Amino acid sequence: MALPNIVLLLADQQKATSLGLYGNPDVKTPALEALAQRGVVFENYFTPHPFCLPARCVLMTGRYAHAIGVHGNGYTLPHYEVTLAERLREVGYQTGAVGHFHGGRSGGGRGFEFQHDIGKGVLAERNHVRRELVELAPARTQHMVAEVPGSPEDDLNGAMTKIGMNFVESCSAERPFFLHIAYMDPHPPFLVPEPYFSLYDPAQITMPPVEQPDADKPCAQEQTARDGGTWDADEDELRKALAVYYGMVQHLDDQVARLVDYLDSRGVLDNTVIIYSSDHGDYAGEHRMFGKSCTLYDCLVRVPAIIAGPDHLVPQGERIEEITDSTNVAPTLLDWVGIEAPENMHGRSFVPVWQGKERLRNAAFAEVGAFPAAMVSDPVRGNNVPYGPPASGRQTEISTMVRTPEWKLVYTPGREHNELYNLREDPWELRNRYHEAHLSEVVTELKQQLMDWYLGHH
Repeated sequence: MALPNIVLLLADQQKATSLGLYGNPDVKTPALEALAQRGVVFENYFTPHPFCLPARCVLMTGRYAHAIGVHGNGYTLPHYEVTLAERLREVGYQTGAVGHFHGGRSGGGRGFEFQHDIGKGVLAERNHVRRELVELAPARTQHMVAEVPGSPEDDLNGAMTKIGMNFVESCSAERPFFLHIAYMDPHPPFLVPEPYFSLYDPAQITMPPVEQPDADKPCAQEQTARDGGTWDADEDELRKALAVYYGMVQHLDDQVARLVDYLDSRGVLDNTVIIYSSDHGDYAGEHRMFGKSCTLYDCLVRVPAIIAGPDHLVPQGERIEEITDSTNVAPTLLDWVGIEAPENMHGRSFVPVWQGKERLRNAAFAEVGAFPAAMVSDPVRGNNVPYGPPASGRQTEISTMVRTPEWKLVYTPGREHNELYNLREDPWELRNRYHEAHLSEVVTELKQQLMDWYLGHH
């Protein structure tokens, strides 16, 4: 049987709960829902890092961030690490990457023969339009919104879809292809053309709950929200930002539909595996914030994940409740094409799980931090609002997370103000339980799991 084509679609900063597939009562994404009927939805799928480049390098290598030494967007993937694209090229795949995939020296594009990143050609032109809108804004806040002029198909993400389709058209029918489109949306600032800019009524959307004064949160989180402009913002502003974020999500859904229709029209859809996910999430109003920072809340590390494809490869219309993470993607794809995953890959293929031969671990681990001191102590050098967090949202230490179905521990060695959440009682992570003495045994057990993970995955 012919090797399957592979299409990897990666949103940027989309949290799982931005989709109706994950319980959102407001957002409609029919293309992703149709995709889910042709495959598997992972209900509790996590990225092991809530920043762009580390998350992407983890996905492409199947190895955790501390093992590959990529702790932030200013790092470089070491030359000795081997990416999924490189492994697929070795067995004859035609490889192409489009969009915000952190190409160039960072290593995000390693292994792709064809590359059209966001700094090149038409994508650079479309991105320049967006940056001009930011320059015109009277104030830079983490929840900034603006309407992008022009049609959706001519916008930045629409142009990425078109370039991806052109790559498929250029591929030889004699060899399989691996197409990766790294979309920009719904990354802040929240910029999108009509009709998506006004698609959702801000007054009608459901806002997430916020912490009470006794929530026992680290002080840096309030400071980050203040520095990002969201702490004291009017509710109308925050509602509009969330409404536009959802509009961007629906714009991506329409791009998925456009690409799937194209693959069908070329007669290759029936032998194509499509993965839809995101590098990491966004606060999107949770914890009185937008954007991201050095925390490990579910809104930043729990992301959508759908794998669809022919029924001899992928179970049809199933939902996986157990906890999984992005290290599993590369070994699964290698399994399908007959390549044995190397021992140093931390993830394992889903195929034996679907065949009933193995069980999932049902725990997720993540990490964040290790920013240069100047990015943390200098509010000018460390301020990237609205594209990224202010200096108060960064840290030099490394925080680690273990998340089970019931508990989440976020632990930073040497720091007294750590975090513990009972997710069954408090799914929004609003009340920190770390300092409750009767939970000390829970904390001790979870710390041991973190130690075993961190030291055991290098």
